[in-house]
Amino acid sequence: MPEAPYTLDREVPLAGFAFAHETDATPASPRSQAVDQPAVPPLGLGIRLFGQDFATGAADGIIAAACALPPLRPRLIVTANVDHIVLLSQDPAFRQAYAGAAMRTLDGMPLVWLARRRRHRPVARVTGHDLLHAVLSAPPAQAARVFLVCADERGAAAARARFVASGVPADGVATAVPPFGFEDDRAYGQALAERVRAHGTTLLVMGVGAPKSEIWVDRQGLALGAPVVLSVGEALNVAAGLVPRAPVLMQRMGLEWSFRFLCAPRRLFRRYFLRSWRFVLIAARERGP
Repeated sequence: MPEAPYTLDREVPLAGFAFAHETDATPASPRSQAVDQPAVPPLGLGIRLFGQDFATGAADGIIAAACALPPLRPRLIVTANVDHIVLLSQDPAFRQAYAGAAMRTLDGMPLVWLARRRRHRPVARVTGHDLLHAVLSAPPAQAARVFLVCADERGAAAARARFVASGVPADGVATAVPPFGFEDDRAYGQALAERVRAHGTTLLVMGVGAPKSEIWVDRQGLALGAPVVLSVGEALNVAAGLVPRAPVLMQRMGLEWSFRFLCAPRRLFRRYFLRSWRFVLIAARERGP
């Protein structure tokens, strides 16, 4: 069956849980299907772009809303950027993970500008950096048992130290550094999920990038327990003090990508100079009414 196109749609009211009205024909697995959720404190109006509903409140409010959801499954928070939109148009597993997310935020500035244009009023940008800052500034009760999935051992040690310094008990922070391709390694994935669950994890932070983080969390489902999950990628290394973030002016001008590219040109060349151009075509093709 051919895939249904993504559409830029209407502004929608959200009550904390951003349900996806996914137009993709790929069916969700039972563990990925959204369950009925009661209302939580309102976050105001959200906005629907590219077949996804996005929360537009502040980072601390989004985390609080996710924490308030019943602990029936992992409560994944994803932060959408241009690369995510391109990958969503190509990867059914990534679409399924997005469809099952508890919250989606607008991270990339082109998405924020598009949302502002459709709304005709300010729309907040909420990045992985913002989510981590909210947690580290005032750790919520949900951060009592933290599990960090990191890209390397140095990052794991630094990130753990940062969480402990924020007030999380030292024995409440566990880490793992999965091998390349772990999201497709069934045996390793199951073993890692068991470690996360055995730790009694209430907050799982995925610092290994998209789409692998989101896909792995979706595939493991209840095997992880029911933690709030922050899929923040490189932002975890920034919070740990290992990687600099672009100056504020570059962030506001939508040039943060160029700063990141200069820091890691080999790793990011394909994303920014080959793959990202597809976003222009997707945005032009998927105009709203």
